[in-house]
Amino acid sequence: MKSAAHVLESCILSEENFVVQPAFLTTTLLLARLNDSGDVEAWRLFDGRFRGVVVAAGVRLGLSEPDAEEAAQETLVQAVRDYQAGRYDRTKGRLSSWIVAIAHHRITDAKRSRRRVHEIDPEVLSEHGPEEDEVAEAFELAMERRIFEEAWTRLQAEGGSDPRTLQAFELTAMRGVPAKEAAAQTGLSVEQVYVAKNRVANRLRNMVEEIDRVFRDGW
Repeated sequence: MKSAAHVLESCILSEENFVVQPAFLTTTLLLARLNDSGDVEAWRLFDGRFRGVVVAAGVRLGLSEPDAEEAAQETLVQAVRDYQAGRYDRTKGRLSSWIVAIAHHRITDAKRSRRRVHEIDPEVLSEHGPEEDEVAEAFELAMERRIFEEAWTRLQAEGGSDPRTLQAFELTAMRGVPAKEAAAQTGLSVEQVYVAKNRVANRLRNMVEEIDRVFRDGW
C-alpha cells in the first residue's frame, strides 16, 4: 500500500460506492463469523467492506456502474460460499488475492458479455479481458481510497474539533484550495489554516494506519 501521506495528498473524497463500517472488526474475526450462515450482520459487514472496492475496480477497468455492481455481487457471494465450503486456505495466500482472483473472472465475464451484446467477433473476446494483475492493481487503489474515506468519516464523527479546522483541511488538502482562500472561507487566519492542515493530517494519518491494520488483518 502507498504511504498514508500519499493517500492524504492524492485522494479526493467521494461517497459513491462506499459504506462506512459501524465498528472496527478485524478481517480475521469477520471471517470467523462468516462461517455461520445465519450471521446476517457478518455478511453485511463483509459486503460493506469489499463491495465498493470491487465496484470501483470494475469501473476503473471499463465496466459500467450496473455491470460493476453485478460483478461485485457475484464476487462476494462466491467468496462467502467458497469460504464456508472450506476452499480458502489462509496459509496459501492473502484474502485480498483470493477475492481478486474471483473478481478477475467475474469482471472478465461481464466485459465479454457486453461485447457479445455489441456483436464483437467471439474469436477476439478473450483478448479484451483484463489481466489478473490489472484487477489486483485496481482493487488495491480502490481499497486505499476505501480506507481513507473510512478514516475521514470517522474523524469527522469524533467531534472535539473546531469545525473550521476540519473545513480548512478539506479545502486545502483535499480540494486544493489556496490557504488564503481557505482562510477567507473559514474565518481563520492563513497561519491558522496551515496549523489546522498539519494537525488534521497527523490525526488522519493515524486513523488511516489503524483502519488499514484492521482491514488487512489476516490478508
